[in-house]
Amino acid sequence: YIDRIRATGRVTISPLHKVTTVTPAPGGGYTVLIDQLNTVGQTTATKTVTADKVFFAAGSVGTSKLLVGLKATGALPLLNNEVGKGWGDNGNVMCGRANHLWDPTGQVQSSIPTGGIDNWEAGGAFAEVAPLPTGIETWASFYLSITKNPNRAQFTWNAAAGKAELNWQTAWKQPSIDAAKTIFDKINRKEGTIYRTDLFGVHKIWGDHLTYHPLGGAVLDRATDNYGRLHGYTGLYVIDGALIPGNTSVNPFVTITALAERNIERIIATDL
Repeated sequence: YIDRIRATGRVTISPLHKVTTVTPAPGGGYTVLIDQLNTVGQTTATKTVTADKVFFAAGSVGTSKLLVGLKATGALPLLNNEVGKGWGDNGNVMCGRANHLWDPTGQVQSSIPTGGIDNWEAGGAFAEVAPLPTGIETWASFYLSITKNPNRAQFTWNAAAGKAELNWQTAWKQPSIDAAKTIFDKINRKEGTIYRTDLFGVHKIWGDHLTYHPLGGAVLDRATDNYGRLHGYTGLYVIDGALIPGNTSVNPFVTITALAERNIERIIATDL
């Protein structure tokens, strides 16, 4: 994508830039305020751009936080009350199994998952075989489970702290743990192995403090129309994982890409 759009001569890519504010411009379109950062996150310059149309593609967390802040601070007050809602973790939970001494994992592992375990019919989970590329033998098999966790969180604006905050609770991970256990309890029984308890803390089996796949916060057909147009303003769009309501039951990157392609084709045809 990047090579192709650069070849048009119409696109400028500016890394280390962070949008802080988007407001309607007096003459139409939008004024976008941007901090230019150095590699340690310090602001080295502030820039202003005026654009006819603005696409929010900062990822589920980045887009959600920005939109919630813009609504709460009055920069974009007409955004509807669905902004910030419907956030989920794609049912992610992690665990590790202790391999037998005669069955090592191997010192050389990939940096991304290359296999998975499908257990939807038997228990309701899919587990990516997640590498642990430490360069040393760990005797650990590492997994990221994707489950149909029904819990949804919301970003809200903390005026005193001047930032958007998420109300997710660790206890909401329990449905994901229960679903993942349908895979790994079975494997442990079959292989005579046990869970590792040293990967996520002291005597802690489940990595319930994280997600690889944040989704939601500007859900399609709620915060936006069916093609990512934000309600309340013409020319503002969401085009990333914030559109997806918290769960895809698979690794969501292909779904996010497909949704972006679908939406932008309609937007080009009707809005540009």
